[in-house]
Amino acid sequence: MKIKITILIMGIIGLLGLFGCNGKTKSTEKLNNKVTFQEQLVIFKQLGFTLNKGVDTSDINRWQGGYKEFEDQPFHLLYQTLGQTIEREPWTPITNKCWDFDLEAIEDHGAYIDIMQNISRITSGELKFENLKDYVDVEEKKAWVSFTCNGDNYKWDLKVNDDWADGDLFDKVQDLADKYKTKGRFTYFNTGGQDFVLGYYSKKDLEQIVQKTNLKIVWLKAKGQIH
Repeated sequence: MKIKITILIMGIIGLLGLFGCNGKTKSTEKLNNKVTFQEQLVIFKQLGFTLNKGVDTSDINRWQGGYKEFEDQPFHLLYQTLGQTIEREPWTPITNKCWDFDLEAIEDHGAYIDIMQNISRITSGELKFENLKDYVDVEEKKAWVSFTCNGDNYKWDLKVNDDWADGDLFDKVQDLADKYKTKGRFTYFNTGGQDFVLGYYSKKDLEQIVQKTNLKIVWLKAKGQIH
């Protein structure tokens, strides 16, 4: 009899551990406890996502739904927004830790120069592209970009698909990071749209970001991700 009572008590204790006083499971309560915009921002700042000079939280809180939109998509929307620029002159990047890139960005000469400059910017100087030149003619279906990196000269011919960027370019810059044995490597985050967030982190940094945010940020491999 004592054994049966003991088993019954243990079962009740187990159920109390699983359910809160309001009858919700702990997992349900966890899902219902949304991470506030400010909490998300603090975590990103702790991870090294420093706002650039002249940028403040009003530049980040740009969506129609306000903070609620960030809380409905915890860390996802904030990470994406941190990779954008402010919506006023001088169009300063919000941070230099990532870049939210819209692939439909190739219209004329200078487009690939802009892309290469932004790629270099998020590497904190580990990959510097100098003497940048490009050529873009959508009607002629011809495009290329040339530059110097670590004293080596490069000229990459690029595919033309209307105004869509050639995804192979991102694999090429990943190859450069491997070639020059930089501390960081490029990462990819799928936003669900025609843009993606390009990051550049060490293995340790990426592990910390994923652990703190639960974002599905992976090492970049454009084939299978971008095209």
